[in-house]
Amino acid sequence: MKVLIASSSLVAQPITEWLLNSDHKVVGVLTAPDAAKGRGREIAENTFATLARTLQVPVFKAASSEEIRKAIQESEAEIVVTAAYGRLIRKRELSQPKYGWLNIHFSLLPRWRGASPIQRSIQHGDAVTGVTVFRLDEGLDTGPIYLQQQYDISSLNTGEVLDVFAKLGALAFIEVLKDISNESTPIAQSGEASLARKVLKEETEINWHTEAAFNERKIRAFTPKPGAWTNFGGKRLRIEKARLSAESGSPGTILKLDPLLVACKEGAIEILSVCPEGSRSMDAQDWIRGARISSGASFG
Repeated sequence: MKVLIASSSLVAQPITEWLLNSDHKVVGVLTAPDAAKGRGREIAENTFATLARTLQVPVFKAASSEEIRKAIQESEAEIVVTAAYGRLIRKRELSQPKYGWLNIHFSLLPRWRGASPIQRSIQHGDAVTGVTVFRLDEGLDTGPIYLQQQYDISSLNTGEVLDVFAKLGALAFIEVLKDISNESTPIAQSGEASLARKVLKEETEINWHTEAAFNERKIRAFTPKPGAWTNFGGKRLRIEKARLSAESGSPGTILKLDPLLVACKEGAIEILSVCPEGSRSMDAQDWIRGARISSGASFG
């Protein structure tokens, strides 16, 4: 098949590399237009567009439905494969390629439709989630399913899950493209749907007056981005890795220094890795020595 890959993220890198080494023909990548980035707000293309150029794949940057239609027409794509593309596609564009559009979503649909499926899976304590390959329709992650694969995420953070799922997704597309070639029909979604809304800045602060299990999941859910944080000494401290402890005490209080234990409403968490404001990521013990922390001090 002639495949157009739609993405604005390096999460599509394994899929792209597999397709380039397959019997299918990658006729281009479809991605978001250049945008202002960094502190200097300089206009630059996204990392996926840069990757495509290094792989010598034609790049189409579309800011409108008309430009999407033009990219499909010029590339002569028979199917569009999407992963983290970041926009809803209208019916006219969905019906344009011979085999339609395929999407990879990082949840077991219909659970966690929307922008942040991995973060919400971890935050809400799902021990298992997975990848879903489905045919796009005009709804938000509502199309019929070709394939689902489960994966245990009970000890992983979002960054770690993304790394695994990007590779799983590439393998899943192998099977689905075979199914489409064999004229297999996708199956309508069934079960209770839930929405994985976008993560807001105001929900990333750690509340020590909630249960330790909730805070540990929040840390995993928001690592590496946007990061779960707390205040200490008037500055933000991002907590990047932690685990549960059976200790208890007044919420926010540092119970021990080695290991670094902080009390929550119920239980405590042992902090393993942090990133102080304006500094680099470091082991919690290195931070304690540099900041001259004492037991009995409090976060928040």
